[in-house]
Parts: sequence; C-alpha cells; structure tokens
Amino acid sequence: MKKIEELIMEQERLNEKLAALFKANGIKNFRLSSLGNSIASGYSMVRTVKPLLLRNESLSKVMADNDINVDTHHFARAQNNNDEHIYDWLATNVKESEIHKLNRSDYSGGPTSMPVHGLTQEQIDQYYPVEMENDRGLQDVVLESKADLANVVVYNGCTGSFLDNVTRNGKISQMLTYGIKRDTYGLEATLKFIQANNREGKSNTQVYVCGAPNFLGLKISEIINVKLKKIAKKYANVIYVEPVKSKFFYEALEVSDETDLEQAQNIAKKRLRQPDIHYDEDEYVQFNNKIIKSINDNYLVTQAMINVDRDLYGFSSNMEILNHNLLGDNDFIQQYLLLTLNKESTKLSEDSKVTFYKRTKKYLLNRGPYDFYYIGKKNIHSSVDKIEKQR
Repeated sequence: MKKIEELIMEQERLNEKLAALFKANGIKNFRLSSLGNSIASGYSMVRTVKPLLLRNESLSKVMADNDINVDTHHFARAQNNNDEHIYDWLATNVKESEIHKLNRSDYSGGPTSMPVHGLTQEQIDQYYPVEMENDRGLQDVVLESKADLANVVVYNGCTGSFLDNVTRNGKISQMLTYGIKRDTYGLEATLKFIQANNREGKSNTQVYVCGAPNFLGLKISEIINVKLKKIAKKYANVIYVEPVKSKFFYEALEVSDETDLEQAQNIAKKRLRQPDIHYDEDEYVQFNNKIIKSINDNYLVTQAMINVDRDLYGFSSNMEILNHNLLGDNDFIQQYLLLTLNKESTKLSEDSKVTFYKRTKKYLLNRGPYDFYYIGKKNIHSSVDKIEKQR
C-alpha cells in the first residue's frame, strides 16, 4: 500500500477533481451520508475510532474553495447493525441524534460497549453531538432533492447478521451463509425504498454500496462482495465500490488521557499485532479515496440512469393505464426512447456515453417484464442499438 503521505495527496487530488465536476454541472451543495455497519462508522477494534467520512480531512476545504458546501451525516454504528436494522432506521426516519446516542453507548466503556482505543470524551462530543441545531431524520437527509444538490449515500453493510450469529450464540444452522442472505434482504429493502422515491420524483439519490474488506488480499470476503456486485446492477442509482486490501493483523493502540498520538505510536511498535476485521488509519484513508474516485467516475452516468428510469417507468405506466392507443406503436415508442436516451447523454463524455448505453440496455432488459413491459423488449434493443450505430 502507498505511504500515508501519498494517500493524502491522492485524496486531495480526487477531492479537487470531484469539485471541478460538480462546479461544471451546477452543483453547489454536496451531501454525503455514511449509512450502515462498523466500517461505515469508521470503527477499529485495535486502532483509533473516527467516523468514516471525517477521515477525508480535506474534502470540506477543497469544496469550499470551489464554492460548494459539504454536508456530511453519520447514520452508522459499530454493533447491532444488521441490514434489517438499517432499513428500520430509514423506514422510521430515525433522527441523527438518536444514532449519535447509540454511538456514544457503543463507545462508553460500559458493559455493552465495544473495545475502544484513541477516542477521548472531547472527540466523542465532537463526532456524536446529541444537541444538534439541525437534527434531521434519515429519510429527510437522503431523500431531499434540489437542482444544485448532489445527494450521495455511502453504504457499508451485509456483515451484521453473520457476525451476530457467530458471536451471539446463534443457531448452528445459521452460522454460514444464512446471515449474509438475511442482510441482503435488508439491503435491498433500503435500495428499493430509495429508488421508489427517485421514481416518484421526490429524490435523485445515488447509493454507493461498498464491498467488505479484502482481508490480506485473499478475497475471503468475496462470498459477500459477489452478492453486492449483483445487487448493485439491479438498481439505476446504485454503484458498487471495491474494498481495500486490509492487513487484518494490526499493532494495537493503547491511549490514555496523558498519552499523545506520537507516544501511542511508539508504544504500538513494541506490541504484537492483533487481528481486526476493520481497517486501520491508512486503510480508511485509502478506502475514502476509492469512494471519492467512484463518485468521480460514476456520478453523471448514474444521474442519467436515474432520469431514464424515472422517465421510462412513467412512460410504461402511462401506456398501461391511460394511453392505450400507443400500445404496439413501435415507431412512436422507439422515437420516445431515442429522445430520452439522447437527452440524458448530452452531459456525458464519449467514454461515459458508451458506459451509459451499456448500463441502460442491461438495466432496462433485466427489469423489462416487471417495470417496462409496455415499452417492449424489441423496442429497447432496437433503440439502444440504433444510438450506438449512430455514434
């Protein structure tokens, strides 16, 4: 892995590139929300604890230098974080202060607390305030839509049920893949909820679903990540983000109120490495870099996908309920498809257009029988093929 100095420089460059992308496309507000499990919360069992998005320390300044406001939110915790619970937070519109209270409990040092290192009371008050001037619910945060707002959710999940089964006396029959499957149901419930609101025109929210850490580069977590990749392709607004290769064994960090970070690092060097399924400080920086790069690479195409999905879902529904005279009028339907796809590709580079057309074709055909039946499979094929030949 690159040295931390190189990772931080790379992070600044990625932030600057994203700021330029937003500025060129009229985005003045960037909302970034971390949703999910212990990785989403920036937790480490043996290293320092700090919310995931706050580990990207240059983001706010870089965006501010480009007249873009950054609004970060933390809806994640280190335990009791199976994906059904995450969906519950969304469905009940849980307040961010309530999630902060759960985090404070998780790091309290009490009987139900997680192991914590390098987290002072001052930092707890800074990261997890309970008296918030603008205390909003999860729905309010992730479903808001404005012309100049980029609303992005970074989702880390699909580990909670598996770990609960293993560590909390679960049934032997549920120790292996049962927990992973259970979590995918919760993840998809959340994704369906957000996409349904996108389709209704109430939001334009993008979700970046992140893979579980790649322990030692051995791809042990692929049993989870293969499922996440497949799920991401089922939704117009979802992108899969590759995980970071983690060391798995780390030098433990022991910090007291009298110990500064430099002293703590020296102590850590003398200690044996301990296993941890979470990232360390450097890996969290690298992970944030992957997230920002993914937003850079996919934001415009994904926004175009959201618009196409909304438009064509409504078009198919309209033919089903109201305009029966259009049923079977393949020339008109193909013309409508061509206009829609051309309109949404205007902001895209030539390379991005290729990606957009490929994604659109696969997405519409996969969902055709369920969401776009009255448009017709042949019309989808013909329209996208015609556009690709015209390029």
